Amino acid sequence: MISSLQRTLTLLLMAGALTGCDKDLQERVDRLEAELRGVRSDTRDEVEELKARVIAAETSVGVSADGRSFDERIADLEGSLSQVIAMKGATNNMVYLRPNLQGHAPLLTDHGTFLVRMEGMDLNLTQGGYTVHLNIGNPHAVAVEQFTLTGDYGGGTPELDEGEEYTLNNPKIRAWQETLTPFETRISRTLEPFSWTPFDIELPADSRDQLEMIRFSMNIENARLKRQDSGSGSGTFSHIQVDSEGASVLRTDYGAFLISVKKSEQTELGTKLTLEIGNPYGFTINQCRLVGDHGPALPKRGEQESSDEYNEKMRAWSAALQPFEAMVSSKVANFRWNRTTILIPGELDQVKFLRCQLRVEDVTLPAATDN
Repeated sequence: MISSLQRTLTLLLMAGALTGCDKDLQERVDRLEAELRGVRSDTRDEVEELKARVIAAETSVGVSADGRSFDERIADLEGSLSQVIAMKGATNNMVYLRPNLQGHAPLLTDHGTFLVRMEGMDLNLTQGGYTVHLNIGNPHAVAVEQFTLTGDYGGGTPELDEGEEYTLNNPKIRAWQETLTPFETRISRTLEPFSWTPFDIELPADSRDQLEMIRFSMNIENARLKRQDSGSGSGTFSHIQVDSEGASVLRTDYGAFLISVKKSEQTELGTKLTLEIGNPYGFTINQCRLVGDHGPALPKRGEQESSDEYNEKMRAWSAALQPFEAMVSSKVANFRWNRTTILIPGELDQVKFLRCQLRVEDVTLPAATDN
């Protein structure tokens, strides 16, 4: 009986304990679920915020302060680069002409800088449009036999407000550029060296207002170094006494120059002559050479020497002359004496006399300046 009662009490106590444990456990579970719901809610909010930030970043990446997208900025940069390249090409290769332009303008080409000016324009009554009269000055020793002018024409540049820049980033300049009419014309007229050559081009403009500005580049297609073999200077040989203190005259197709030998010395490669060449002209000789014969000093006729004896002496001297060709070592600048040297492959005592010509191969004029 007692044991049954004890077992009953024991079971009741255990049930009470289990009930208390279940209650505590349930409360703990409820607390954990509440905390988990809070964590989930906070995490979901953070995830949603992060997602929104990612979407905003994806849509605004590369957007500048003025709201332009990355693609728009790249397109603007590419356009600006193209404009810079175009303007650089225009600066280096294009000449700008206007009907009221006084004097000439420089025109840069692969063969050097030429001079160009507009002589006027006339209405072409036969074909329509206008005939523009141009004149190109060729300061080089190259004869240009065929070339192409490529450019455009149109009204004058727009007036800009104070502070506005003359660049293709300016909408006014871009709008003006779009109104220009392109043209290309091939010219077969020869531009002779050191001279002005007039010629005409035809532009299909409807009025003179469309020709307030003409610009073009010149692409030279055929040119040759024009060196004549006959004429007043090319066939004339000068006689230079190496030991003389005076100056000799060198006649060329480009005019007469002065030459004086200042020093002669023996080197391992031959005889080195120090010269002074006087250039009285406005162009600089970039490249030239002396071509002819060298030999011992010109024989003198003795007081008691007969003509036959002297002629025989001259024949022997002439036979001793040796051909030479010597490049002048430096440029011959305009309007001055120029100290330079040449090297002749001969012994010092065999280089006392020169019978030679000055061959001018390349010259340039000073750059044009506006007064």
